[in-house]
Amino acid sequence: MNFKKTLSILLQQVTPLRWAFSLAVKLLAPRNQVGVMAAVFNDMGQVLLVEHVFRPQQPWGLPGGWVERGEDPAHSIQRELQEELNLAVEVKKLLFCEPQGGEALSSTPLGLAIVYYCRTTVFNRLPHPDKSPHSAYEILSYEWVLPQQIKRNLSPQQCKAILLGQQEFDKEKSNDNVNVNS
Repeated sequence: MNFKKTLSILLQQVTPLRWAFSLAVKLLAPRNQVGVMAAVFNDMGQVLLVEHVFRPQQPWGLPGGWVERGEDPAHSIQRELQEELNLAVEVKKLLFCEPQGGEALSSTPLGLAIVYYCRTTVFNRLPHPDKSPHSAYEILSYEWVLPQQIKRNLSPQQCKAILLGQQEFDKEKSNDNVNVNS
């Protein structure tokens, strides 16, 4: 019998060996930070931008946060938006997942970014930014803006997310118009 087959049988049948192997994997396996971002659109086609405390290199951008261990990333973005802005959203579609971080002077560690297209729920709207609806210390301010009117300096990854989110929003609106006219 070859070594790999013997090892496989031992791991399956010898419980203490299986425990030791499991511990070794937990300690030695590579880890990535996993962040989530949302291109959140309202009914008027505006995207939500937030001013972040902990992103000094580019304070304005999409809302987001870190995925907790074992957490579904779609739930993570819902949780982050609820915690930071008291905003409930419907996660509609995964836009992309790609590497992020590592830029000079960036506060974002190397890891993965998972980006979703989200819509505000019918009964949950943010009040005017001056009313300070956010309770989290991570957010200074926010604004709703039409994608073509964004004047903020955003990262290429966030620009890509907004473009793809806009495409999804436009598809939804065109499908709504088709259903209304039918």
